Amino acid sequence: CGACCRWPGSVLLGDDDVAALAASLGLLPKEFIDRHAALARNRAQLTLKEQPGGACEFLDESGHCRVYAARPAQCRDFPAAWHVSGCPAVSGEPPPRQ
Repeated sequence: CGACCRWPGSVLLGDDDVAALAASLGLLPKEFIDRHAALARNRAQLTLKEQPGGACEFLDESGHCRVYAARPAQCRDFPAAWHVSGCPAVSGEPPPRQ
């Protein structure tokens, strides 16, 4: 449903995520990091940048992921590997409003 892509929070990136995302966008890994990543709150990893309001920067106006085929492992594993209150896929609750 894309609701998870609208929640503020960190999408942590591993080296494989950076490589896949960079390749999908036709960028070198360093270019991808410079344009689309930031230091995570844990100060030990990179995270995807967010749009104002907390939505993922790769979520387009129609609610689709612009990098779906190369999305990070954290996104691919959601919600199966996660227990998040408010997730409609897990709890049956409606998605949060922007």
